Amino acid sequence: MNILITTPIFPPQIGGPATYTVEVARRLQQKGHKIRIVAFTDDQPYSEDLETIPVRIKYPILGTLLRQIKLLSTLLSAVKGMDLIYMQDPMVVGVASLLVGKLTGKPLVLKFVGDSVWEKEFSFRRTDEYLDDFLKLPPKSLLLRFRISLLKFVFGRMSRIIVPSFYLRDMLIRHYGVKSGKVAVVYNSVDSKSIEKIKRGRREKEGTKIITVGRIVRHKRMGDIITALHKLSLKFPDINLTVVGDGPEKAELERLVERMGMVQQVQFCGSINHNETLELLKTADVFVLNSTYEGLPHTVIEAMACSVPVIATGIRGTDEVIDDGRTGLLLPLDDEQVLVYAIAKLLEDKKLAERLAEQALAVVSEKFSWDNNLVKLEAELEKVI
Repeated sequence: MNILITTPIFPPQIGGPATYTVEVARRLQQKGHKIRIVAFTDDQPYSEDLETIPVRIKYPILGTLLRQIKLLSTLLSAVKGMDLIYMQDPMVVGVASLLVGKLTGKPLVLKFVGDSVWEKEFSFRRTDEYLDDFLKLPPKSLLLRFRISLLKFVFGRMSRIIVPSFYLRDMLIRHYGVKSGKVAVVYNSVDSKSIEKIKRGRREKEGTKIITVGRIVRHKRMGDIITALHKLSLKFPDINLTVVGDGPEKAELERLVERMGMVQQVQFCGSINHNETLELLKTADVFVLNSTYEGLPHTVIEAMACSVPVIATGIRGTDEVIDDGRTGLLLPLDDEQVLVYAIAKLLEDKKLAERLAEQALAVVSEKFSWDNNLVKLEAELEKVI
């Protein structure tokens, strides 16, 4: 197959979608497929031996309009000789990709990993509803109605939509009216053998280390982890927390740490590259994800691949990764005391922590491996051509 991949983010930019694009493109190319990538970036794209065409992001005026015009013209040239377009986003690169696909008769496949409309509304505190409840309500503003309608428009014109969880599949069918036969679940993947070779990073602080990884946004509820750490420090004086990631809630978290007098116990690493993140994960005693929403938490899979025992909220998406009590601990939402108890439990019961980590690693090697899931992705892409 000749596959044109369009993506809104690409290395050296940091993030899960950027990492995925490089990994899936490289692996498809190794299997004999021709890969071409069109990516939004103002930097020189890090692409190894991949054919990558950058599209400028920043413009002094009319940035959004000029970006889309440039993307459209670039795609019209790049699509020549391609069998299909594999889009990594329904909005930022989705509309232009859709237009080019329809103009040239190329099949369109979308990788959908989360509802950006809800995430933006929740992050800016324009709603307190969780995703499912939010989508049940009629949109409150004309702009919101337009954005949801645009998503429905894009979804309805895809040949195939690839999602990383059955939760997202159900959400697209129930709330966006996508036909069930159009949506395929292909789990996110990690390379356990490569992760095994990565050396353990240097611990900035001695003692007991908790780690959390992700964008610092409202629905990740990292403040609750900091509050739990404060309570745990009475029992575990050497406990500390490493926060990997950046985002709009970071300043608020830093103020919370100062108010609690925990500046020496909480380290904010910011956005670091993928290998550095894995190195830090390998130094941790416990990984915590306290999110109210996840399409499928890739950071949990990577923590499991690093043999770190995992604690996470028992929400849809995450429950497809963790089998409670066997490969990790799943907690109810909005119960800080249970979070405190669960962390203490894993710190005190080393045998339990080791058993969870061992069983989680075995599941990762089977359920979330590239060897299995790349074959499934190839089959879905071949169906549309």
